[in-house]
Order: sequence, then structure tokens, then C-alpha cells
Amino acid sequence: MTVKTHTIADVLIVEDELVTANALSDVLSDLGFRVLEIVDSSDGAIASIHRQRPEIILMDIKLRGSDNGIAAANEIHKTASIPIIYLTAFSDPETLKQAIASSPYGYLTKPLRYAEVNVAIMLALKKHQEEQILQEALDKEKELHILKSRLLAMASHEFSTPMSVIRLLIWKLQNFEEQLTKESRAKNLTSIQSAIKDINWLLEEVRFIACSESGKFPFNPEPVDAITYCQQLVESFQTEESGRKYRIKFDSQGLAYKLNIDKKLLWHIFMNLVSNAIKYSYEGGTIDVDLTCDAHQLSLSISDHGIGIPTEYLNNLFLPFLRAENVGNIKGLGMGLYIVKQAVEAHNGNINVESEVNVGTKFTVVLPSAKDLLEAELIEKH
Repeated sequence: MTVKTHTIADVLIVEDELVTANALSDVLSDLGFRVLEIVDSSDGAIASIHRQRPEIILMDIKLRGSDNGIAAANEIHKTASIPIIYLTAFSDPETLKQAIASSPYGYLTKPLRYAEVNVAIMLALKKHQEEQILQEALDKEKELHILKSRLLAMASHEFSTPMSVIRLLIWKLQNFEEQLTKESRAKNLTSIQSAIKDINWLLEEVRFIACSESGKFPFNPEPVDAITYCQQLVESFQTEESGRKYRIKFDSQGLAYKLNIDKKLLWHIFMNLVSNAIKYSYEGGTIDVDLTCDAHQLSLSISDHGIGIPTEYLNNLFLPFLRAENVGNIKGLGMGLYIVKQAVEAHNGNINVESEVNVGTKFTVVLPSAKDLLEAELIEKH
């Protein structure tokens, strides 16, 4: 009696002996595998994987036509990563050497012993899965290395401007103190403070990205009066950006509910979206900040009437380092919206964007209270 396996995989059989192929197909079906197709040539095998992608291929080395199974395997590996097990009546050194060179996941000689076929398939699937996991880890590590390198280069460039401002103004205060009026000294000190603020901002952004990419992303919800807190952030923008001609219009609805959200992440969301709205607005523009709170969530909408985002950038808007072609010389790391997305997802919230070039952009963020998230998770588990 045949015992069915609980592991099911889609199999392509490439075999030019029809009786052998049908017998093998029946056995595999009894074992719980799904045979997608039986083909008898190299061309048939290549055509088959374009119709439907198997998880494993059982490939006879001797096939109909001019090409053998080894040639078919080499061609398949150019376009698809599918484990292949060779089935052959030939075990001569030359055939074996050619087969090994094509990196198969197994090599079985005929007549086939079906228990060995089953074991070979299971081992091949497991090996392939482990290789995919390893490759994904290597790809992730490579992406992380590239991200860190680009971030370091861009951050170094962005740090240089405020540092130059600080050095110049300190030199000016040290060497021309007697010639400077009280108003000039105050103005220089304000400029130094602004440059220091820019450096602190950059440090916060870099620290945030480092945490999110290392997998040690902090999420620390606490009771927050979101309306009062966002009002304070608006006032800080109005004060610190007084040299720029723009206006922030803040409107809130709902009672002063204390929602369980991460205050620091809300800071990143709010500051990045509002600073972007300011940067990409036309001179003298108005930024509309609308906040709605209830006992379960907050909804934050930030709109500007500026340069807008080209349609082709909207689908990839939250990728790191993405900057639309119409931003010109406006400074930035291209990481702000990536950070916003990470902070929103940490809350299991959602973010939506609407934009039109030369009309403006509107971001809407919804953050549920952490308490409601916990209750929802408990309901799902039960």
C-alpha cells in the first residue's frame, strides 16, 4: 500500500518512453504530487515551463530530437530556477560528467525504484528551498549594503552644508564681534541654531533608517493627546521656519482622546510630511493640516498647493532615495517618505496620496490605537 506524503509539489516529467512516463506519473499522483505535463523532447520541456511553472522537473537524459536532457536543463536554467533530477539508463563516466556540470539536484538510474524517486524529490525540494532562503538573505544583505553606502554618501553631503554654516558664523562671531550689532549677533546665533536643528534632523533620520533596516525597529505606543501634540508641532514649524513665506492652516476635529500610538513615530510622520509640503510648495503657499481623532484612531491629512508629483512616480513613491525629476535643486535625502511609510506600517496603519503636477499633493495617514490593534489580533486568534 502506498502512503501519501503531505508535501505536494507540481512536477514536470520529461521522458520519451511513454509507458515509463505514465507509470511514473501514476506513482507520483499516489504520493500526493501533481503532474502538470508529460513531454518527450527538449523543445517540449522548454515550451512547457513557459505555459506553467513546475516546482521540480524529472528529466530523462536521452530524449527525442537533436538535444538531450542535459542541454534542455542548461537552457531552462537560463530563465528559471527549477530543481532538476535526471532519470537515465546511462551511467557511463562521460554522461555522468556532463550531467554533474549542469548542477542537477539528483541523478537516478533506470529501472526506477519509486521509493528512491520520492526521497530524491523531497531532498531536492528541501535543498532548493534552503538555497532560495540563502539567496534571499544574500540579496537582502547586498541591498542593505548598497542602501547604507548611498545613505552615507548622501548624508555626508547633506551634513556638509549646515556644518559649513556653523563654522563660518562662529568664525564671524569670533573675529568681528566688536563690529557686529546686537541684531546681527542675534541673527547669526539664530542661523547657527537652525543649522544645528538640521544636523539633529539628519541624525534622527539616519538613526531611524538604521533601526528599520537592521530589524530592530522600535515601536513603543503610549497614551498621546494627538490634537495637542500636532498643534505644538505646527507652532514649532511656524517659529523655526519664519524666514520662509508660507502659512500652515491647522484644523482639528474630535475630542482630546489619548490614543495609544508611538509619539516618536508620529513625530517622524508629521515632520516629514509637513516639511515636504513646505519644500515643494510655491512661495507664499498654504499648507492645510487636518486632524480627526476618535476613541479608536487618528486621521491626519496634509495638503499643499505646490509642484505636485508626476504620475509615473506615484507607484514607487515610498522607495528609498526616490526623488521626482521636477524637484530641481530642492535639498533632501529622498528618504522622508520611506521613513513615513515605515512609521505608518509599524502602527498597522495606512497612507494614501493624491497628487497633480503644478496643482498640489495630499497625503492622508490613518493610525489605529495600539489597544484596538491588540484587541483585533486577539479576536483573529480566537
